[in-house]
Amino acid sequence: MKRRFLVRSGSLIILFVSTALLFRVLEPPSPIFLHREAGAGETSIAFGGRDASPVAPVVAPGDLNRSAPVGRLELPPFSAEELLVAHPPRKGAPLRFAEALPVKITPLSHGRWESRGGRARWTFRIEAPGARNLNLGFSRFRLPGSARLELRAGDELQVRPFTAADNDVHGELWTPVVAGAELELLLEVAQEERSQVQLQLASINRGFRPLRFAAGYWKIGNSAPEGNCHIDVVCSATESGVGPALDQYRDQIRAAGVYTLNGEDTCSGSAVNNARNDGTPYFITADHCGVRSSNAASMVVYWNHENLSCRTPGSGQNGGDGNGPINNFNSGAAVRATYRASDMTLVELDDPIDSDHEVFLAGWSRTGTPEMAVSVHFPNTSEKRISFDFDPLRSTNDYSTGSNPDGTHWMVIDWDHGSTEGGSSGSPIYDQNGRMVGQLSGGDAACGNDEADWYGKFSRGWEGGGAPGSRLRDWLDPDETGSVTLDGISMGLARVIVADAEILEGDTGRKNLEFTVSLSEAVGRRLNFTYSTENDSAVAGSDYVAVSNADFFLAAGQLTKTFSISIEGDTTPEENERFRVALSLQGDAAVNVSDAQAWGTITNDDFIGPILAGPAVVNGRVGEDVVVSVVVENTPTAFSLSGAPPGMEIDGQGVISWIPPVSGDFEVTVTIANEGGSAEGRISFTILPNSLDQALDSPGGIELSSGGAAPFRLDSSSDSRRGSNRAQSGAIGDNSASWL
Repeated sequence: MKRRFLVRSGSLIILFVSTALLFRVLEPPSPIFLHREAGAGETSIAFGGRDASPVAPVVAPGDLNRSAPVGRLELPPFSAEELLVAHPPRKGAPLRFAEALPVKITPLSHGRWESRGGRARWTFRIEAPGARNLNLGFSRFRLPGSARLELRAGDELQVRPFTAADNDVHGELWTPVVAGAELELLLEVAQEERSQVQLQLASINRGFRPLRFAAGYWKIGNSAPEGNCHIDVVCSATESGVGPALDQYRDQIRAAGVYTLNGEDTCSGSAVNNARNDGTPYFITADHCGVRSSNAASMVVYWNHENLSCRTPGSGQNGGDGNGPINNFNSGAAVRATYRASDMTLVELDDPIDSDHEVFLAGWSRTGTPEMAVSVHFPNTSEKRISFDFDPLRSTNDYSTGSNPDGTHWMVIDWDHGSTEGGSSGSPIYDQNGRMVGQLSGGDAACGNDEADWYGKFSRGWEGGGAPGSRLRDWLDPDETGSVTLDGISMGLARVIVADAEILEGDTGRKNLEFTVSLSEAVGRRLNFTYSTENDSAVAGSDYVAVSNADFFLAAGQLTKTFSISIEGDTTPEENERFRVALSLQGDAAVNVSDAQAWGTITNDDFIGPILAGPAVVNGRVGEDVVVSVVVENTPTAFSLSGAPPGMEIDGQGVISWIPPVSGDFEVTVTIANEGGSAEGRISFTILPNSLDQALDSPGGIELSSGGAAPFRLDSSSDSRRGSNRAQSGAIGDNSASWL
């Protein structure tokens, strides 16, 4: 192979053309970067004993006006596809995403220095053909106060700059993952502090798996979860299919984090509170993820990696690429406790968690049997998802189905909503009170099956192996209070919350509708606000008394307070009406007012007989959800069905739901009522056959062929149409097999 080196000395440029000698060498057991001495003014890096690329000459401080190329390291190509095959996602193991290559690069030995305006600048470029992403490990990292190190790609800053605030006792720094195959390091420092820079790049980690949280990566890869039953944490209660239970875990969602380790592996975990409520940044994960004292400094934990919108479970978008942000992270940690029996590792992050990230430190429970289970996790390192099982957990040992009251693990027998995947390891599980009770060890659960998952018990890790390095209690209850449960706290700004309110209208005079303002945590100063009203279906003047910029305050340390809006009574039959109230912060207090608004509902108490306006006909298919809202007038308060087929229901808002088991025509009588009377009407349901459903339930089974030589047969099915189990098949091409 031929390489050309340009060496510049003074104003003379000499071109050397070299032809490499061909010789046979034994491949080393693992790739090693070695520094090779070169001619005067020239440096180079060798890979496995072979030249990897030239690196431009270091420019001396006195030669600052000379033009020279940026220092560059070009790595040999590698096969991302082969490494993907060698490292598939699986629970019970960290998810390998990159291959680490040891190097020894410093600003004294490589790159280019230049200076202007009293500041020195060092640049060095890395090119890694075939890499999906890159991240770096510095074995020495100590910057003076004037210095900042940037990671750039395409001349754009990819993550926040690193500064003296990132100096740690262990002297290391590991960077977030940056998408793409090229990366430029840019270091700026005051000229007088240049000699204080201690920087040594020791590991370049080439990604073979596209990561959803790689900076600059707008989801151009293949790291989507394998299933499409997952529930985005941003989904509303209705969108999720779970219902109001989802809203009870909004705080816990903010505790989950996904992290990289050694620049090669990924796992999940959770920020966790301690009995002092002092905000110490503890983070709990699974022991099998491999965090040890020797590598904890390489942890990079990402917060708030969640999709910006809800992707409906079961849809194509649900199993596809998302758009979660990746700019909230902590780098570096120290191991505090590890207990292998319950698969627990507790670390303390090197730095406090930035309050702007609004991370929640999860509460915990080490007593009782959880009545339900909620998991917040990152399937295949994709955006944050949430799963629900509304059945009690079973106390077992790891990967055992037999009950054992003294077991080391909790068993989720079958998820009711959502599931988990490889990459979810170490993620937290919560009980019915929103307290963490364990972390994911492994299991076989996935979208489309009824298999189980196992979580290491928080309660078993509490005493662990009997010493501070193997148990939780020394760290999470340092004052030995004996707490068996603890609520979580927010590390973010205190949130100002105005609760919705409702009142019965009345016939005459005025009533006061009271709104409650609360703070998520105490603030040590007075908070000043104004509040105003806005019309919706309720109109100021006839329905309520308008307010504009009225003064309101919360005293220092005060958590709740109320204000009132006057409601006008009348005797006019009408629909329920509502208006909006909103608080505006006055001054510069550091609080979050995104929830400082609410709806006031005026409930009608003057009735005339209700009217059922429709629909007359509803169409559906066997085995598919049929949901329809009846159209009414004059505010009915009660709804009922007669002549309805089994399984059909109507709720208090007039919403009919049903999963029809058979095809045919069905006529149902709907009755609505209020204090002014009642009315009824008929709705006809026409249910058409579902060809796939018929085939699956036919006693003879179904045989499908792709048109090639790969038929497959399904003899029968007992899948529940009501549950989340669905027949599934991969894409079928000629001469290929798939499954149902």
